Amino acid sequence: MIDVVSNYLLFLLIIQPVEEIYNCNHPNLVGTQRYHALCDWDEDDFYTNIKGKKILRPKRKKDNRIKAYYRKKYWNEMQWML
Repeated sequence: MIDVVSNYLLFLLIIQPVEEIYNCNHPNLVGTQRYHALCDWDEDDFYTNIKGKKILRPKRKKDNRIKAYYRKKYWNEMQWML
């Protein structure tokens, strides 16, 4: 039983940073009930465009350094796609 618990905790320690990085690089409102330590995107971080799609705001005063970095990265990648 102890082996199962220790393996589960090890798995969580390995997967959590991957999930945090993915959440920062791909901001969305799906699964907002989950807590993310680095980029905890909430409803105020997005605006709704004409077609009803949620889009990340270009800037926000309440951002910490990490959120501001990923927000800027997101918009730089979006400019490349247009």
